Amino acid sequence: MGFRGEALASIGVVSELTLQSRQDGKEAAEIHMRHGHKGEVEPSGRGVGTTVTVAGLFSNVPARLAFQRRPQTEHARIVDVVVAHALAHPEVGFSLELDGRVALDVPDTEDPEDRLHDVLGQKAGDLLPLSAPAEDEHAPGEERWNGWISAPDITRGKADDVHVLVNGRPIASGPFQQALRRGYRTRLMVGRHPVAVLRLTLPPEEVDVNVHPTKSEVRLKHAWRVLERLERAVAHTLSTVATKPEGAGAIPELAGLDNTSQQELPVEETLPPSAPAWVAAAGMALEPEPEPIQTVIEEDLEQATLPGLSAKPVAPALSSAERDLHRHAGGTCNLSNEPALEGVLNDLPEMVPLGQFAGTYMLVAAGDELLLVDQHALHERIRYERLRHDEALWEGQRRLVPIQLDLDARTGERVRAGRERLSSVGFDLEEHGEGWQMTAAPRLLGDDAEAFLLDLLQDVDEDGAPLETVERRKDHLAFMTACRGAVKANHELTKAEMRRLLEDMRRIPNPWACVHGRPTALRLDRRALDRHFGREG
Repeated sequence: MGFRGEALASIGVVSELTLQSRQDGKEAAEIHMRHGHKGEVEPSGRGVGTTVTVAGLFSNVPARLAFQRRPQTEHARIVDVVVAHALAHPEVGFSLELDGRVALDVPDTEDPEDRLHDVLGQKAGDLLPLSAPAEDEHAPGEERWNGWISAPDITRGKADDVHVLVNGRPIASGPFQQALRRGYRTRLMVGRHPVAVLRLTLPPEEVDVNVHPTKSEVRLKHAWRVLERLERAVAHTLSTVATKPEGAGAIPELAGLDNTSQQELPVEETLPPSAPAWVAAAGMALEPEPEPIQTVIEEDLEQATLPGLSAKPVAPALSSAERDLHRHAGGTCNLSNEPALEGVLNDLPEMVPLGQFAGTYMLVAAGDELLLVDQHALHERIRYERLRHDEALWEGQRRLVPIQLDLDARTGERVRAGRERLSSVGFDLEEHGEGWQMTAAPRLLGDDAEAFLLDLLQDVDEDGAPLETVERRKDHLAFMTACRGAVKANHELTKAEMRRLLEDMRRIPNPWACVHGRPTALRLDRRALDRHFGREG
């Protein structure tokens, strides 16, 4: 693969560097360089090839050494680099040792698909070969895409598993992410990313590889055409495979959705402020034009808002996809089986349920005010607060049968780097043979423990990241689970169930908005009603 000359010289200035090399038919030789001082070329004993050994990196530059991450973090980054080159060069065998143990060992092969299995493991068998539509064969331009992509039900929380190779050179995938997502159209949930190995072949004169010191970025002469071809190839590949969308955040799909009408509609959600900013999917679904609403009362009735709730709407109206998700959300919770919330009461007065309208809104007397409460939105908020803050749900639960984890070399290093901190949040991971197994996981996760962990491991390659990442993912999981299990719209409630919801409403810190940021209640005070009906004065 080669080194640039200035790179070797720069490394030799800040380390103890040894270079050994032998060409076929010639004697081997080696040269040493220590902190910039170069020795003489000496005879060496080795086979055909080249070995570069670097020891004591930054030992003579303490300031630079101080900026290095923990060894486990640097190990994970080293594995990332080697994996990228291993995918780019299947004809070359790679062996990576870290502190005396083998982190990656893949033999050379003539078949790129064999290398895919060696590097990515079992999940490589679920990837789809990328194929372009027939019309692209006769379109202008010589650029061609091939490789593999995952079905929409195999996704990750970050784009770390998207690998792009341009003329055999591994480069950053960022510039290609949008075209890749557009190819998936509405099949990907918001904030989820596919697994992909994308290989672009094009004439060398149409790509500039000298736009970044690390060669991790390129400039394409016909970038728009290349990206369009990628989008069409992804869409064509997925059109030939029967797939189903994955639930966001590795949560299974909500049961009961009408698959014939809603399978392709994305559900765009706004997470709580503490959650990460998820990347919105490209494209949008068109909604039918709403029927005009007939005016019943010409004069506007003055409406006040609950304390702590802005007079303006805090979020746009529910989209048709969100309305159906809320209306048909599976696993409706039995309110009588939920544990009662405990804690300090907020400033809401005691509330009395008067009845229910349209099976969706509770009519509630609260002192001198009449409240219209969206039962689903309120129950969402209550469930979110309970799931998010009940630490017992996040305690590790030993598994009778450990889960065998199929981890590639990069992810294995991340497990090693964050193992102790993962244990502090309920995950117990043990080395088993050449791999890892999960022996305990937070009991709230149930069957979603492995998917949650895989998403989590993508974030543990930075110092201090695991715990902060767990908090963000706790928010996201509580967010999704709250919606899935909340009481549905068009669901008749008993007076006892309404009283239970209202009592819990008085014990949560922010009862005025659901987890999407939309209002849970509308307030009509006595004076507004008297004024409307001419009872003032």
